[in-house]
Order: sequence, then structure tokens, then C-alpha cells
Amino acid sequence: MRKLSAGLLISAVFGLFTLQPGFLHVKACWAQEESADAASKENAEILFEEALELKKSGNLAGAIDSFARAIRIDRSILANDDQGLIEALKNDCLEKLKAAPEDVKVLELLGFVHAVCYSDYPAAIACYQKVYELVSDQAIKDRTEALIERLKLSAEVQQNYQQEVSASLRDERLKSWSEMERVERFGEESARMQQKSADLAEAYKAKDELANRVPQLEQELKDLQSEYDKANRLFYSMSDNALYERRRRRLKDDIAEKEKEVEAARSELAEVESSASALEKELASVEKAKEASPVRSYEEYGASEPSDDQGGGDLQNPGTDSPAEAGGEPSSEPADDSGEEQPLPTPDNPDFPSDQDEGDQSPKNGNGQKTIEDYIDNL
Repeated sequence: MRKLSAGLLISAVFGLFTLQPGFLHVKACWAQEESADAASKENAEILFEEALELKKSGNLAGAIDSFARAIRIDRSILANDDQGLIEALKNDCLEKLKAAPEDVKVLELLGFVHAVCYSDYPAAIACYQKVYELVSDQAIKDRTEALIERLKLSAEVQQNYQQEVSASLRDERLKSWSEMERVERFGEESARMQQKSADLAEAYKAKDELANRVPQLEQELKDLQSEYDKANRLFYSMSDNALYERRRRRLKDDIAEKEKEVEAARSELAEVESSASALEKELASVEKAKEASPVRSYEEYGASEPSDDQGGGDLQNPGTDSPAEAGGEPSSEPADDSGEEQPLPTPDNPDFPSDQDEGDQSPKNGNGQKTIEDYIDNL
């Protein structure tokens, strides 16, 4: 039994180190593909460097040929600085097509350049469509047709993406324009309201001046009327009344002029009062709309004080309720009518306990208030 177990164990160990032929074949294929890819990249880089050297030496035709072979082998070469070889390759294809419009190889190369180098799928489709029409081999036709379908799909995807980008940019522009218009409207509205406030201040000033001026003019008119009545009595009571006649006429003219002045002042006062009332209503409506608006500026938030609903209780004693709210009844304590200044109430603080918590443990001064020494002792 022991010999059998030992034999099984040895067989299992040898089995772990035994490789299957299929596995070796797959590994060999993968290694071959990786080495082929590495070799292709290396060949493409060699051709690319060769193309650059030929271009520097002035052999543009050789540089174009080497560059075309390099991008055929590995398209990642396009990530490098081509130093104008892509444009030179396209122009070379166009020049050759002018001489031979039905050259299938040049058409195929130009389509490849349009698709891979420029992502110009419509131009690439046009080139491959000509290739499809010119070749007679059905296998090449099938491959070209499949390539055209893939290019059409890529063109559709590109078009949709461009439309989405254009729509997004358009929305961003509209949003920025809308924001700019809103800011401009806000600035214009603020300037207009500031002007309205200044006009209202001027109207108040003019109203006060006219309100003081009209009674003065009325009193002056009353005095002139009294002088006229006196001159009129003297005119009829005196025999030599030529002097009083001239005085009576002068006073009559002065009264007429003063009446016009009083009437003009009253009309101006009524106009100023009407203008001030209209400005007050307009400013009040704007303030009411601003309070009802959910959007407020930082300055308004900073200047606003906490309401009773947020803070609660007495504003001078945060965290505590007023006596009327706490007991449900108004406080019956007599109000302190003495003219002496009372100390400010202190909030509930464990370092400064209230008088009710202290009881009779700490002394008080004569009027029942704690002094600063009492609080220091409690520390």
C-alpha cells in the first residue's frame, strides 16, 4: 500500500513538469506575433528616420516613398513630427493623378492618406469608390466595398460627434451671452434705481423748500392785502388823495404779482409731491420684488440679521425664551423705573452661572446684582 502511494506521488510530480504539445504551439505563436510586431515597429521607425534624412538631403521623392511605406507598416509613426511629409505625400498623389487619373495604386494611397492622416472620410470614400469602379477582381471589389462601408460608418460617427460638439459650443455661447445680458440688465437696473433714489432725494429736498416757501408767500400776500385795504380807506377818507391813489395802484399790482407767485409755488409743490409719491411707489415695488426673489446677493446675506424663527427667544438672551413665552402669561415683576444704568444681561454660560443656580453661595452687592469680583471668585 505504501509502495502504491509513493508511486502515485512520483507520477503526479512528473506530471506537473510535463508540457503539452498544444500549449507549446500556442506560446510559440504568441511569441512569433510579438516578435513580428516589434520587428514591424522597428522597420517603420527605420523607414521614418530614412525619410527624414532623405528630405534633409533634398531627395523629396525618396523621402515620400519611405514615409509612405513607414505609415503603411505602423500608423503610430504619425504621432511623430513628420516635418511636412504628410502634406508632401498628398500633393505628390494629386500630381500623379493629374497625369494618370485612373491609376488605382495612387488612388488607393490617396484614400489611405485622406482617411488615416487627415480623417477626411468623404474624400477617402471618393477615392476608394473610384478604385471599386476601376478594378475587375471581385475579391478586391469586396474588400474595397467593405472598407467603404467602414469609412461611411466612421464618417457618420464623426459627423454626429461634430454636431454634438457644435451644439455644446452653441449652448455654451448662448449661456455666456445670456449671463452677460443678465449682468448688463442687472447693471442697468441698478444704475436706474440709483438714479431714481437720487431723484427721490432731490424731490424731498424741493418739497421741503416749497413747503416752507408757500406759507411765506401767503403771508406776504396777506400783508400786501392789508396795506392795500389801508391805502384804500385813506383814499376815500382824505380830500387830497393823489398820493394814496398812486400807492393803491402800486399795491394792487404787487398783489396781482404775488398771487401769481403763490399760485406757481403751490403748483410746483403739488407737482413735486406727485413725483415723489410715484418714485416712492416704484422703489417700494422694487424692494418688495427683491424680498420675494429667492436669489440674494452676498451683501444682502451678510447684512441680514437672524430672524426670530432661526434664532428664537430673546435677542439679548440667545437660547432663552421671553417670560411671556415661557410661562404663557405676562411677567408680574415690577419694572425698574430708576434712572440708574443697569448691567447688560449675560448669556447662559457654565463659567458664569446665573443667580438662580448660585443661590446664596455667592455674595451680591446692595442692589441685588453681581459684581465682577463675584464672577472672578467663581472661576
